[in-house]
Amino acid sequence: MSEGKQQFKDSNKPHKDSTDQDDDAATIVPQTLTYSRNEGHFLGSNFHGVTDDRTTLFDGEEGRREDDLLPSLRPSNSKAHLISSQLSQWNYNNNRVLLKRSILKTQAFMDQLQEENNIRPIFIAANDEREKLHVLQLNIKLDGQYNTKEKNGFNIEKKALSKLFHSQIVSVTNHLNALKKRVDDVSSKVFITGDVNTGKSALCNSLLKQRLLPEDQLPCTNVFSEILEARENDGIEEVHAIPLNIAPTLKEAIDMYSIQNPKTYEIHTLKELPDLVPQNGKYALLKIYIKDDKRPASTSLLRNGTVDISLIDSPGLNMDSLQTAEVMSRQEEIDLVIFVVNAENQLTLSAKEFISLASREKKLMFFVVKKFDKIRDKQRCKELILKQIRDLSPETYKRAADFVHFVSKNGDELPHYHNENDNEDHGDGKPDDDPYSSSDPDPDFDSLEDSLRNFVLKKRSLSKLLPAKTYLSKLLSDIIMISKSNMKMYSEEEIKINEQLETLRPEILSARAKCNDLTTSVDQMAEQTITMTYNNTKEALLNALDVPLHEYPKYQGLGQIYDFIFSTEAFIANQIDESIGSSELFAKQKTDLLVKKIYEIGKNELGDDFMCERVFRSELMFRKRKHLIGKRLKVSLSITDLFAPTWKGFLSYLSWQKPVTAPLPDIEGQTNEGQIGLMKYLGLKNYPLTQYWSRPSLLFTSKIPTLTLYFLGSTKVVGNIILNGIKLSSWSSLKKLSVPVIVVGSLLGLTYLIHDLPRALPMNLSIKYKRKLQELDYIHLNAQRTSNEVRDVLRVPTREILRSCEIIMDKKQITKKELENKKESNLLSIKFFQSLYEGTVAQKLMVEEINLDID
Repeated sequence: MSEGKQQFKDSNKPHKDSTDQDDDAATIVPQTLTYSRNEGHFLGSNFHGVTDDRTTLFDGEEGRREDDLLPSLRPSNSKAHLISSQLSQWNYNNNRVLLKRSILKTQAFMDQLQEENNIRPIFIAANDEREKLHVLQLNIKLDGQYNTKEKNGFNIEKKALSKLFHSQIVSVTNHLNALKKRVDDVSSKVFITGDVNTGKSALCNSLLKQRLLPEDQLPCTNVFSEILEARENDGIEEVHAIPLNIAPTLKEAIDMYSIQNPKTYEIHTLKELPDLVPQNGKYALLKIYIKDDKRPASTSLLRNGTVDISLIDSPGLNMDSLQTAEVMSRQEEIDLVIFVVNAENQLTLSAKEFISLASREKKLMFFVVKKFDKIRDKQRCKELILKQIRDLSPETYKRAADFVHFVSKNGDELPHYHNENDNEDHGDGKPDDDPYSSSDPDPDFDSLEDSLRNFVLKKRSLSKLLPAKTYLSKLLSDIIMISKSNMKMYSEEEIKINEQLETLRPEILSARAKCNDLTTSVDQMAEQTITMTYNNTKEALLNALDVPLHEYPKYQGLGQIYDFIFSTEAFIANQIDESIGSSELFAKQKTDLLVKKIYEIGKNELGDDFMCERVFRSELMFRKRKHLIGKRLKVSLSITDLFAPTWKGFLSYLSWQKPVTAPLPDIEGQTNEGQIGLMKYLGLKNYPLTQYWSRPSLLFTSKIPTLTLYFLGSTKVVGNIILNGIKLSSWSSLKKLSVPVIVVGSLLGLTYLIHDLPRALPMNLSIKYKRKLQELDYIHLNAQRTSNEVRDVLRVPTREILRSCEIIMDKKQITKKELENKKESNLLSIKFFQSLYEGTVAQKLMVEEINLDID
C-alpha cells in the first residue's frame, strides 16, 4: 500500500524526459479513494462500473492506464462522484440527526400529554371528519364496526375515553422508540406481506433469484422469516430458529435473539426450511442467512455493496387473528412494505386495515398485484385496485408508476430448490447455479426490481427516513388538532361556566333568604308552642286546688274523721296529678299538631329536598317518671286544720242559710214533695236518712242541732222571764238570763265548728298544699319540665328543616365550587394546550423543513 501511495504521489509530479513519460504511460492511475465510515467500505468512482472496494491496487488489477481514460472527463467525473457521495451522506446524516431530535422532542410532547391526561382527561373528537386524527385516533371496534364509521358513534364516558387515550399514548411512545432505533440502524428491512395465498414467498424467491422459501397452493408460511446476507453470519448459510419456549412472542424473539449467543436459537440447514416455516406452534421467528454472491452487486439485492438489506416474509393476514395482529405490529419495525395483492381478490378488509395502519408512517408502499394475467378485464381490475390504493395511500397512488406493479407472470416458477451441491441439468441444459436463466424475461417484474433497487439503494433518505418524517408529521398534526379542539372546548366551557355562575349567584342568595325565613318561622312557631305549654302547665297547677267544695270527698261523720282527712289529702294530690296529666296531654296535642305543620311546611317550601325520615309518635312523650319533687309533696296536719271559723259562716249558720255541702239529688224513702220540703228545711238533704241513723254525728251537718239549741235556749229564757218576771234591768235578772244564753251560744259555736268541719278541712289542706307548691317551686319546675320535653321533641323537625336547608345551600355551594374549580382547571388546561400548540407547531415546521428528496 505504501508503494501505491508513492505511485499516487509521483504520478502528480511533472516529467522532464521521455523515459519518464514512457514510465508514466505504463503507470496505473488509481481512482480516487474515499472511505465511508457509515457505509463501511471504500467509495470509488462509478465510472466504468466500479462501485465498491473490490476495486484494488494490487498488482495493477482493476486499475486504469492514464491513456485509457478521457483526460477531459477523468478528473471532473471523479470529483463529481466524490462530491455527490459526500453530499448525499452528509445530507442523510444531517436529516437523521434532525429526525432523532424531533423524535425526542415529540416524545416529550407525548409525556406532557400523558401527564395532562392523568390529571384532566383530554377531549378527543370521535366522529368529526373535520378533526380526523391520523395516529391518535381512537377506533373502537364493536360487532365489526368502528365508532368513526357510525353517524352517532359510541357515547363513551370521559374517564373511559381517557384510559383508552392513555393506552394510545403508550402505543405511540413505543412506536417512537421503534422509530428512533430504525433511524439509528443503517440497514434496511423490507417487509413482504399480504393476504393468504397471494404469492409472498414466491415473490421473495423471485427477488433472490433462487427458490429458497417453500411454495405451495396451500398456505405454508406460518412463521416470520427474515432473510439476511450470510456475511453477517461469518459467511455460513444456515437458519437460526427462535423457539417459543425461549421467546413466546415475536417481539420478545426479536429482542432476545443474539447471533453471538447460540442459546437464543436453534441452528438448522436451508434444506429444512420446508419443515420449519409451517411450525408456528414451535417457532416465533426464523433468521435465514444465505449467500447472494452469484450475481454482481448491480443486480443483487442483499449484497448490493451499499446498504445491508433484509427481506422479511410474513404469514398471511387473514389466516389467523393472532398472526394478523403480529403482522400489523411488525410493521412498526420495518422500513419498507411490499404488499402482495391477488388480482382476483383485490384488497380485502384485513389488507385495508393493515395498509391503513401502516400508512400512518409510510407514505410510500410497494404494491405487487400478482396473477394479473388471469384477469379478463385488466383495465377495470387496474382501476378498482388503484382506487382502493388512492383511498388508503394517496402518495403511493400519485406515484403509481414506481410503486404499483401489475405482474402478469410469477417469475418464480423455478425447477426446484437450489442446492449448491446439485449441478445436474434438468432437461433444459441449464444448471441450478443459474436459477433465473431458465425463466423468460418479464418486463413487469424487471420494472418492479428496478423501482425497488432505486428506492432502497439510491433514495435512502426517502426509503429509510421518510417513514419517520411522515409519522412525526402526522403525530404532530394530531397533537396540534387535539390542542386546538381542547382549547376550543375549554373556551366554550368557560363561557358556559360563567353563564352558570351568573345564574347560580342569585339562586344562592334567594335560597339563603328562603331558608333563613323558613327556619326563623319554624323557630318562632316552636317557641310559641313551648311557651304555650309552659303557661298551660303553670295555670293548670295553679288552678288544680281551686276546686268547689262539693267535689271534695264527702264528710262521713266524726267517727270517720280520719278517713275524711286521708281521702281529702288524696283528693288534693290527685288533683295535682290530674292537672299535670292534662297539661302533658295538652302538650302532646300541641306538639303533634306543630310537628305535622312543620313537615307540611317543609314539603311545601323545600319539595324533594326536604329530608323527612322520621315518624312522630306523641304517645312516646313524657314516658319518664314525673318530677321527683312530687315525692316530697307532703304537708303536716294539726288539729287546727279541722277548723276555719268565720263570722260570716257563723252568722250564716245561725241564720239557717244553705247547707255547707251540696244536697243529694235524690234520697231513698222520700217520695212526696212534703217530705222533701221538710228534710230540706231541716238540712237533711246531704245524706240519706239511713246514714243519719247509723251515723248520728252527721246530724251536726243539718239544722237540727241549731233548732234544738234554739228551742232549749228559748225555753230556758222564756221560763226565767215567766218565773222572775220582766226585770231585765236588774243585775240578778240579767245574771240569771245570761247563763242560758252563754250556754246556748257556746253550744251553738261548738255545733257550728262541727257543722263547718266538711268545709274547713278541705280549705285548710288546700291552702297548705298551695303553700307547699310555692315553697318547692313545684309549678315552675313542672311547667319547665313539660316545656323542655316539647322543646326536645320539636328540636327534631326544626333540625330536619335546618338540615334540609343546609343541604340545599351545600348543594348550591358545591355546585358553585365545582364550577369555580372547573373554571380554574380549564384555565390551566388552556394554558397547557396553548403552550403545547405553540411548541408542536414550531416542531412540525422543523420536521416539514427536513428535505429528504436530495440524495
